[in-house]
Amino acid sequence: MKDVSIFILLLFLLILFSGCDDNGTPTIVEFRGNPIKGSITGVLGLGGSPYLAVETLIVPAGSELIIEAGVEVRFEQGIPFEVYGKITAHGTESAPITFTSGLTYPDRGDWDGIWLIDSDPASSFEYCRFLWSAKYGNRYIKKTENGQLDSTLWEYGSITCIRSNPTIKRSWFLVGGFHGLYCDTSSNPTLENCVFYENAGHGVFVHPTADPVIRYNIIIENGDYGLFCQMEGVDSRADIQLDNNIIWSNFSGEYNELSPDLLGRVDQVNGNLDSCDYRYNLRLNPGFTKPEAPDWDFHLDPWSAAIDAGPEDDNVQDADGTRIELGIYPYYYRPGEIRRLLTVDRLESARSPYYMSCDVYLPAGNNLTIEPGVEVLVEGLFRFRSVGRLVSNGTADEPVVIKSALGDDGLGDWIGLIFEAGGDEGTELLYTTIANAHIGIHLNQRDAIIDHCIIEKSDSVAIFCDDYAAPDIFDCIIRDNSIAGIICKYNSAPEIRRNIISGGDGYGIFALEHSMPIIKNNAIIKTATSGLRFENLSNATVHNNTIALNGYFGIFCENNSSPDIRNNIIYRNGTELRGGMGIIAELTSRPVIEYNCFWEHPVSAVDISEDTTFSATNIQVDPQFTDVERGNFHLKTGSPCLTGGDPNIDQEMGAYGGPGN
Repeated sequence: MKDVSIFILLLFLLILFSGCDDNGTPTIVEFRGNPIKGSITGVLGLGGSPYLAVETLIVPAGSELIIEAGVEVRFEQGIPFEVYGKITAHGTESAPITFTSGLTYPDRGDWDGIWLIDSDPASSFEYCRFLWSAKYGNRYIKKTENGQLDSTLWEYGSITCIRSNPTIKRSWFLVGGFHGLYCDTSSNPTLENCVFYENAGHGVFVHPTADPVIRYNIIIENGDYGLFCQMEGVDSRADIQLDNNIIWSNFSGEYNELSPDLLGRVDQVNGNLDSCDYRYNLRLNPGFTKPEAPDWDFHLDPWSAAIDAGPEDDNVQDADGTRIELGIYPYYYRPGEIRRLLTVDRLESARSPYYMSCDVYLPAGNNLTIEPGVEVLVEGLFRFRSVGRLVSNGTADEPVVIKSALGDDGLGDWIGLIFEAGGDEGTELLYTTIANAHIGIHLNQRDAIIDHCIIEKSDSVAIFCDDYAAPDIFDCIIRDNSIAGIICKYNSAPEIRRNIISGGDGYGIFALEHSMPIIKNNAIIKTATSGLRFENLSNATVHNNTIALNGYFGIFCENNSSPDIRNNIIYRNGTELRGGMGIIAELTSRPVIEYNCFWEHPVSAVDISEDTTFSATNIQVDPQFTDVERGNFHLKTGSPCLTGGDPNIDQEMGAYGGPGN
């Protein structure tokens, strides 16, 4: 008997979901949802989901409909949902409520949207998705007292408010055929933490006397304006309760010409120091994870300007206790994550490693100390910008390390440390390794102490001194940086002492545009072009350096650059086909060349102008290094360079002589 019952049930289901083609062959019809129509009240439960509206749905005046979390309501083509009573549709982050097209291949405007007409003001939506609704065109509105057709409405949305004030939170208005939200003259809805994306019309349409509360939303990529204010006259609207939103990249613009004049005009910064208008609205990329169909993932990437962009109000916070995010999803910081505005005063070794998940900014007046042993791993093409005072306090045994999170071999995996003009003095980088950046350290009109650091594997420059920058760069290892170890530009005057600068595809030190570096007691070896290059009125002090085994020249001077070159050992630079000279000076450059040792240059020791003196104090002998093959450029006992130097400086030439060796 049981087997017979099961057979009858299966046969019934087969008949229910089958049909016949033109040849009479049975075919399976796709199940699209449990049919619903007409007046609906009470609870629309998850157990019957998905539902398919086959005729207009109506919540009558004085009645209430509750829709459970996770429910999906699909609509046949052209079907509206009219609410005259109260609707409560509260999904959750993990189980949102979905209102969508019932067609197998949906398109914009498949159904007619949700209409709140003289509805209960306690109506509310939370974690709801509105998809493929609001077909472009006109629609008749019923008069509620007699049900007769009254007038034509030329504008409407996925939700249309007619004399209604619902609350709509953390909801999606996606790919609608007309506007996202429509507010008529007597509607004042509250709209919080929603996303309006790729609707064919405006994101939000506001009538002249409507006064909605619109805050913490993201309105982007819509086919017309982000916010459209309609006016009866020609004057702009005086104001609107539009606060802490991102409105960006909408086809016609963010706001139409009748919106309040100051909307969108940058005149201040928010708590993240991002530029915004007088009501803290931003015009920045919100940084969604993957908003395109079919993913429609509106979580925020770590670099998003929407994170912590809400008001500084203890009553409006995220679950993690920080300022509220814009858009649907809160952002939760990972342990050790640092991003955007740095307000802490210390990175602690006990909490290391730290993860830099987007640009980081240390504002003026803030002091940040990085403890010994801290590791900062940079997770993308981000920069660490500092206007405040940074002290990276590594030691020989426990250095601070700032490098790419992608691995040790990458070049240019992140932007670098940027010390901006006008910042606080007193920055110190001690026993700090900086690796895999585009520019390891960029100083603009800033001083700093860079001591016992390793800066390596930049795809541009290890240290860029720009626009009167004058750091002290002492006892560092600067290696395998693509363009140069150190660049000095626009009147920069760093003091560069006791460093080993090696490898890379460019220069050891490149000074240009009136720069005047002091270069003493450095070993500059095995760069691909020149150990030192001076251009455009750059007159350096070059004393007691060892400049050896560089690809083209030891020192290259051009365009009126006349450095003072003394007590250096310039050894075996270039080849017969590539440079092959110790010093070359061109285009009215007249360096002072005294008390230097030159050896084994395939072309010549120097190539200088006739009015530049190659002093008899220079010698051309084997300096007798301890072990060139192993990179030991100390001098052997008996080396002629131990006694051939300038007696006013030190008789020992090279990197290990002189008063600052």
